[in-house]
Amino acid sequence: MGNEKSRFLKRDDGTIYDSLTSVTWMANDSRLDLDKEVSYSETEEYVKKMNEKKVGGYDDWRLPTVHEASSIFDKEKLNKDFKGGDIHLDSVFPPGAGNCTWTSSTRGKEAQILFYMNGCAYWYGKDDQTISHGARLVRRDS
Repeated sequence: MGNEKSRFLKRDDGTIYDSLTSVTWMANDSRLDLDKEVSYSETEEYVKKMNEKKVGGYDDWRLPTVHEASSIFDKEKLNKDFKGGDIHLDSVFPPGAGNCTWTSSTRGKEAQILFYMNGCAYWYGKDDQTISHGARLVRRDS
């Protein structure tokens, strides 16, 4: 028993490297950064702002694919969302985040959202202003 080596490396620059998938995540999601949920159209502005800020020294942040977003869901891990609800993300990610993320997976006027309560992906209309969620950004080292 003892110290299980984490697949995640938390860096001091606000990023988290995932050694399993070789991608880097922003530690905060849009819910933590903006203190509100975002529609799909607002995610584009959020991505642009984070790239202008060069979070972690990078300017190539983007929405994750649905596969990337689901890769950090872990039913064995427990974290808390902004409402105090249970989400299944490693504790290396700060608590208080959104309970889901928009993804880059789209079909026509819809985009997929991955929920961290159950690990399931659902399709939502991109222009639906009544549906607001979070954006958890990722990048791949080139």
